[in-house]
Amino acid sequence: MEYWDVLVVGDGPAALRAALASTSGGARTMLLSEGGLGHSGIGLAENAIAASLQESTTKGHRDDTIRTGGWLCDQDIVSSRASSAASIIAELERWGLVFRRDSAGLPHSFAGLGHTTPRVSGCGDGTTRGVQQVLEERCIRDNIHRRGECFPLKLIVEASHIRGLVYYDLSRGRIDVIQAKAIILADAGFEGAWNGVSNGGTGMAIAARAGVALRNLEFQSWSPLNVAGTNLNLPNGLLANGGSVISPTGEAIGVEGSLSPTQIAVAMTAEGTGCVLDSRHISGDGSTWYAHTISLLNQRTGLELGSDVIPIQPAVSATIGGIPVDEHGRAVNGEWGNWMSGLYAVGDAASSGFHGASMAWGNRLLDDLLSGRDAGNHAGKWAAANKAAPSSLLEESRQEVEANINDRLLNDSDSSKIGAVRSSLRSELNAGMSLQRDGESMEKCLAGLAQLKEISTTVNVEDSSLLMNTNLLEALRLENACLLAHMATSAALFRCESRGSHLRSDNEQRDDDNCLKHSLVSMEGDVSNLPIRMSVGGVWILAPEA
Repeated sequence: MEYWDVLVVGDGPAALRAALASTSGGARTMLLSEGGLGHSGIGLAENAIAASLQESTTKGHRDDTIRTGGWLCDQDIVSSRASSAASIIAELERWGLVFRRDSAGLPHSFAGLGHTTPRVSGCGDGTTRGVQQVLEERCIRDNIHRRGECFPLKLIVEASHIRGLVYYDLSRGRIDVIQAKAIILADAGFEGAWNGVSNGGTGMAIAARAGVALRNLEFQSWSPLNVAGTNLNLPNGLLANGGSVISPTGEAIGVEGSLSPTQIAVAMTAEGTGCVLDSRHISGDGSTWYAHTISLLNQRTGLELGSDVIPIQPAVSATIGGIPVDEHGRAVNGEWGNWMSGLYAVGDAASSGFHGASMAWGNRLLDDLLSGRDAGNHAGKWAAANKAAPSSLLEESRQEVEANINDRLLNDSDSSKIGAVRSSLRSELNAGMSLQRDGESMEKCLAGLAQLKEISTTVNVEDSSLLMNTNLLEALRLENACLLAHMATSAALFRCESRGSHLRSDNEQRDDDNCLKHSLVSMEGDVSNLPIRMSVGGVWILAPEA
């Protein structure tokens, strides 16, 4: 049976950084990813890193993050992340990432989209690609083993301890199992459920099935720059480089620089359809740094960023909730101080406490890198201090999962088609879990999602082979998406207030007295709460404001 000290599930910056950290501590580490090697699936929208490079302290970054997050952030974690941000920029530069620079030769810092002062740096629309590349090069240098085309199916848990993972190996056509002392879930969120895209949310789904209640699933980050009629989200950095969102009446939206991407999307929704992006006067050398976006937009739509106004609409760009974790990335099991030992989550798979109820520009990639580093360090130490426990559950779990998959492949009943169910899922979420919500629409959405959750377990799989069965893969992804959508809507219905990206027309005010706490939702849809973390001493670092 295959054995590793640390198994990292994912292939984006969070996963790569976690693998590097655990390997540097001496742990035998493997990266396992759903797609082919090098396919992280990261979009353009939040292509930057926030760090206080031109400020005397990190207090401004910390406070802006807490305000943007609607005071639902874990404030000790926000303080730590903001304090460590500059070290991430320095590390990436040392490893070869070329940042856009100002006249003084320092990484250029931009303002806006959740920040009250310039503190967002990057490489234009190539930031995430550049980060991905330098991290992959470091992984190659450190001889980290990587395996692609592997879909995680089940976490093996014994007495609240992780023992291993059952997965579907598409390239070999088999259901297999890996024993590991620690597993770091570092894959994507499930924002694709709103947009009709199939991938994402696997780590959250298998954690939920293992008994982990997920945190704050009712919150999503919305991009204001989705090109109407497509799944293309343009980089938010265009708005910091001279671009502007124009309403149907010709008024500029979001001229207040500190509005987050979600707040701009909310303002667009209030204006109705017909908003456009005007980037015809993009500043300085912006067209050079956004050349990939200019080319991609032209290929997809025939529009020219420098001469045309671009029809845009809000779209979900990221899910904020996920597996609840502490400052070390350890999966919290119901309450602080109680963990599922050996299970970690980072990046979009995790609810780290950094973002709260909404996300500031540049904080997503920052959280990927810092959470990956911290979880990898801790998992490596955990693996070194603990022995691998023999468990009969490993092979038993593999056989059970394999039997279930075979039953599904042999089911030739006239069941629903994958595409039809995915289309229904998208319609339900955009009707009940959009930027305009109320109790009635969410209850209707929840009822529809309950049906889709059931239907998704028996959707038609036309290919009966295990070898490279992408039809089966899509069916498994759809089942996960329906589960997570149902959980998210359950959490949203439970939160009877408006905060961050969760805006209810029937509860328009923030309710700190009753709702200033994290939600936890089980796979059955049962909702409970988890207290917000303040400072180490138990007092507010930044007290909630009216």
